[in-house]
Amino acid sequence: MNRYQWFGHNRNNIHKRAKCGSGGVGVLVRNDFADQFSIEIVESSKDGIMWIRFTEKNCVQNCFYVCVVYLPPENSSRAVNAQEFFDNIISDIYTIPNENMFYLCGDWNSRCGDMLDYIPGVDSLPERHVVDFKCNTYGSIFCDFLSDISCCILNGRNMTQNDFTYVSTEDLV
Repeated sequence: MNRYQWFGHNRNNIHKRAKCGSGGVGVLVRNDFADQFSIEIVESSKDGIMWIRFTEKNCVQNCFYVCVVYLPPENSSRAVNAQEFFDNIISDIYTIPNENMFYLCGDWNSRCGDMLDYIPGVDSLPERHVVDFKCNTYGSIFCDFLSDISCCILNGRNMTQNDFTYVSTEDLV
């Protein structure tokens, strides 16, 4: 990955039989983008959650944050308390200065089907084109979380590029 820089955080808790570290979160940033921004990991104390601040080099008042997440599946041996996981992210969001944007991305393992991720009558959003109508417990918690923080799912709302996030032999996800 010659044209990219890696920013990552490995899992804190490594399985006792693991030969080396495995799992965690990370993001690749193109070098030409990194030339324009100072990039710093500002929070990574919780497994599966990493916050990165991008500050424009020519105008330090311009910055934004990216939260990269991995929420283990519900029935995984690494399953966590999902409500606590989302509460941790909300607490982190409260530390971001109001004038700064933030983006949330990663693997939420949250199947939302056609559940609403916004408050009807309050938020004005394009309809989400849903291809996976299955739901799980994490999906319900995730949609409530998004409504609480005034954010939404972007997948399915961009009609020019509306690809699946994952396709398996069993399901579309």
